[in-house]
Amino acid sequence: MFKLENCALPRLLGGRGLRFAALLTALGLVLSGCAPATEAGGARVLVDGAAWEGPAVSPEAGEGLRVYITCDGKPLLDLPFSEPHSVQILQGDGAENTVAITGDAVYMDHADCENQDCVQMGEVTRDNLELRVMGGFIICLPHKISVEVRDG
Repeated sequence: MFKLENCALPRLLGGRGLRFAALLTALGLVLSGCAPATEAGGARVLVDGAAWEGPAVSPEAGEGLRVYITCDGKPLLDLPFSEPHSVQILQGDGAENTVAITGDAVYMDHADCENQDCVQMGEVTRDNLELRVMGGFIICLPHKISVEVRDG
């Protein structure tokens, strides 16, 4: 089982959380040498910079808004909307997406696809969930990633 404490990079950088995840996203290649990423739906999934080794559905699944992420129609993650996380999805063909969950909003923080439609879809919040054209969805068609904010 991968433990973030066993990786030298966090100790060198000092600190964890979103700052660490953002740095790993920027450095991309460091990740492959540090974390044995989990295979889920044909994609490697990292949550807050560490390989996700849990089930697709978070143990805290229950009431309230949830963030449901799929890749090519296969479930990757189901996380609470109210808990901040950075979710990085690395596919075998090199495609990369990063979903940001702030606790107040969900948005596609990064995608290396050409059209960037998913990034430009903006935030899904409690207030705009029913008003958005796409409802609670953010979709990256080139990478077949779907992010949905929905009731648990």
